[in-house]
Amino acid sequence: MLLRVKQIVYPLIIPTVLIILSAVVIWKWPNLAHKINQVKELKALLVILPVLPYAISSVGIIMGWRYGNMGVMLASFALAISYLVVSRFNPGNPPEGLMGPSFPETVAFLLPLNLAVFSMLTKRRIFTSVGVLCVFLMMLQISAVILFCSPPASPCSQLLLKMNSVSPDTAKKLAKLLIGLRSVLHDDALVEFDHISISSLLVYSFALVFVLMRYMLKKDVILAGFLGALVATFIGITTDRLEPSSMIYFSTAGLMLIIASFEASFSLAYVDDLTGLQGRRSLNQRLINLGKKYAIAMIDVDHFKKFNDRYGHKTSDQVLKMIASKLRNMSAGAKVFRYGGEEFTAIFPGKDVEEALPYLEKYRRSVEDTPFVVRSKTRRRSTSKNRGRIKLSGLKRAKVTVSIGVAAPGKDLADPERVLKVADRALYRAKKTGRNRVKS
Repeated sequence: MLLRVKQIVYPLIIPTVLIILSAVVIWKWPNLAHKINQVKELKALLVILPVLPYAISSVGIIMGWRYGNMGVMLASFALAISYLVVSRFNPGNPPEGLMGPSFPETVAFLLPLNLAVFSMLTKRRIFTSVGVLCVFLMMLQISAVILFCSPPASPCSQLLLKMNSVSPDTAKKLAKLLIGLRSVLHDDALVEFDHISISSLLVYSFALVFVLMRYMLKKDVILAGFLGALVATFIGITTDRLEPSSMIYFSTAGLMLIIASFEASFSLAYVDDLTGLQGRRSLNQRLINLGKKYAIAMIDVDHFKKFNDRYGHKTSDQVLKMIASKLRNMSAGAKVFRYGGEEFTAIFPGKDVEEALPYLEKYRRSVEDTPFVVRSKTRRRSTSKNRGRIKLSGLKRAKVTVSIGVAAPGKDLADPERVLKVADRALYRAKKTGRNRVKS
């Protein structure tokens, strides 16, 4: 239960801290701006700062391109376009004679929808059929917004007026559509949010709930970044002080996506995707930074190849997940890793072999005493409603055990790499002497 809470809470810490810091900066902004103005060398900073959201969004686009993360790439582009609109157009005073909705009103409606959609594309590359379709739809949105939300004197509005002489019926229908859109997107929201319409407020609420539900289900760090970006852009759009609020909050939103991308890349490199344990690269770094007193245990699943051949890869994966979940709960401050295949490693900092043995023996017995139920085809077809109420045929129970070898440094054994090899030889002895035991 505690692990589940950690998995949910930890990725949300950085977005929360960044939003709080943004609020503090805006609160102190008049004093900060005054102090910056007094220093000649820093005056240029006030000129450069409005460009900051574009710079951060550019980094997000490049990272999304580099790491094959279409969701972050398109979301960063959407943030840059939205900030351009929010910073250049006053949401409270649309141009006179404007038939359709204003630019800020339309952006406040479309941005959360786009962020919600892009949050589902974080593992896709841009040069795929889905990627090309998303880029096309985004360009279509931009074109439609420019065409329908431009001020009356703009070339786009003149083009719409000319349509009246070419096709009066089409022009009438289009005018009705624009008036309808404006009535929807221009409605005043609640008193607390007077810069956003009720429809946009509802869309933001839907997007937040949608991304939050996906985050609770998947516990993906990038989804945490999208959650933070939604909250930050909402504050940036609805605030009374658009400057510097929009600049700071849109910069914060882009920064959240970048940090989430870095964390996801780190997890990809250092965390095993199947078990959620730290991988071989993390183990190598841990070995370099060990002190003088420690114990290393090598753990291997008994008869894993036969189990895999008999029940298949999916069932074998479930075994590895079970082994990993119990390893994660090992006490005594043990640091656990997936070494590779069906092998795992546990390091006990500050403990020798004698001190580590009781914890390893307790873990071995825990695995042995845990019945592993092989899911039958009938179980897969049954629904969650009738599961457990009907008698399932073909139900099989398999016994899963582990063999463990443990070693610690000594007078002639100081190198952690050599200690690990000695633990591996002890594991081999445990296998040779009957399996399901701990050897040192």
